[in-house]
Amino acid sequence: MKKHDPLLEAPDDVIEEVLEEERRAGLLQHGRRRGRRLPYPHGSDIARAVREAAAMYIGHPDGFPDLVYELLKARGFYTGFVTVKRIWRTYERLVKKGVMRDVLGVINDNEYRRLRSDADLPQT
Repeated sequence: MKKHDPLLEAPDDVIEEVLEEERRAGLLQHGRRRGRRLPYPHGSDIARAVREAAAMYIGHPDGFPDLVYELLKARGFYTGFVTVKRIWRTYERLVKKGVMRDVLGVINDNEYRRLRSDADLPQT
């Protein structure tokens, strides 16, 4: 015995209206589900996310990349190919160029420390 399908009794105009809404929303393309491809973040996008995350992050440095991932995802980027190493490399580059301070205390470079201590000295 066949089960009764309520969609068979739905008026054609209602079905057409639903399909049109799905097409407008980008859910259907030729009868298949279509997802929007998310863009990959550029280096500048990662740098911006690292600066914002460093300004708001409080905690152990191990959790810092997770916050950067969250910020990138919130901006609509695909983070599948963004590695933790790339995040830390960007952080280190920004600190060494003087764009931001080492708020997490993870840079272990003597040259960076020398430059930082020279910059902190008052001018005579």
